[in-house]
Amino acid sequence: MAEEIFTEEWAQDWHDRINENENYKKAATKWEGAIGMLMTPDADMGIPEERMVIADLWHGDCRGAKKATVEEIDNAPYLIRAKPSVWKSVLAGKTDPIVGLMSGKLKLAKGSMFALLPYAKAAKELVQSAINVDTSFPEGWD
Repeated sequence: MAEEIFTEEWAQDWHDRINENENYKKAATKWEGAIGMLMTPDADMGIPEERMVIADLWHGDCRGAKKATVEEIDNAPYLIRAKPSVWKSVLAGKTDPIVGLMSGKLKLAKGSMFALLPYAKAAKELVQSAINVDTSFPEGWD
């Protein structure tokens, strides 16, 4: 069953897909800490307020993922922020996350690109895990 993007149910499915992803496990053996993903509001796309999810990552495992509070996002070492249309493109596999970050479509709102670079393959696999979530979108997303 499809889960609406960046909801609690979507985050739970993302958690499962991360832990099933053997490529992520290999690429993230040294990754410690959380990463948050934030979707900016867009009323025309059915997103009246920010949506945030966070994954607690530890040496190739995801210890949990959920809809995030502002406090949890504030405590995460990394935060990637984008408009709903960009997230849709990323989750459709049309926008590579690293290219998106380099071009500014995706914004590293927290954390340094330099610190994230050693984990580029792991970050890509996190996105691949998100792509593997059966995702639905609110009304208005064409």
